[in-house]
Amino acid sequence: MTKKNNNIDVTLIGYARVSTADQSAQMQIEALIKYGVPEDNIFSENMSGAKKNRPALAKAMRMVRKGDTLVVWKLDRIARSIRNLLDILEELESKGVAFRSITDNIETETPGGKLLIHIMGSIAEFERNIGVQRTKTGIQSALERGVKFGRDYKLKPEDMPTVWKLIHEKGKTRAFVADKYNVSTNTIGRRLKEYEEELAKAKPKARSKRKTKKR
Repeated sequence: MTKKNNNIDVTLIGYARVSTADQSAQMQIEALIKYGVPEDNIFSENMSGAKKNRPALAKAMRMVRKGDTLVVWKLDRIARSIRNLLDILEELESKGVAFRSITDNIETETPGGKLLIHIMGSIAEFERNIGVQRTKTGIQSALERGVKFGRDYKLKPEDMPTVWKLIHEKGKTRAFVADKYNVSTNTIGRRLKEYEEELAKAKPKARSKRKTKKR
């Protein structure tokens, strides 16, 4: 269950994954065993890397203890993105657990491995910043084309004069109007209140204009 590393015994925990049910993780498992991982310490699953919740990986992450090493055949077997990989490595580091990728020849406890992780972190941050900038540019472009963001209200501002007349002049119930516009009675009440407040604000301005004309 252990392997010598600079004359220190370390426990190796393995993780293997294939994307679909018709694939086999046996090749990865054999590579892990050849590396020195005990077969009983290998967790494998058939699941897409895009899945956020992977039970076998979760079990492996729970099993590792300080001083252990989590081993995979290749980086893309454990992470779906650079950011995801960095999150996993950060969690392992917080537990005092090392990480190794056999095919990629990465060992986080070596200077070269630490440098590579630092570079990947910089790339992930760079990609995130590019994504944010693209999003901002896309929103600005859409706004310039007249695209409106936010909730598309079924009861629009231009509907309110008719709604007000239906209730206050024609005697229709709020339930009737709510059914007509396919909204709740609470929405009718809230929007009526907002509309009446707007009307109240507009009346003083109208009176002021009429007085000015008389002069």
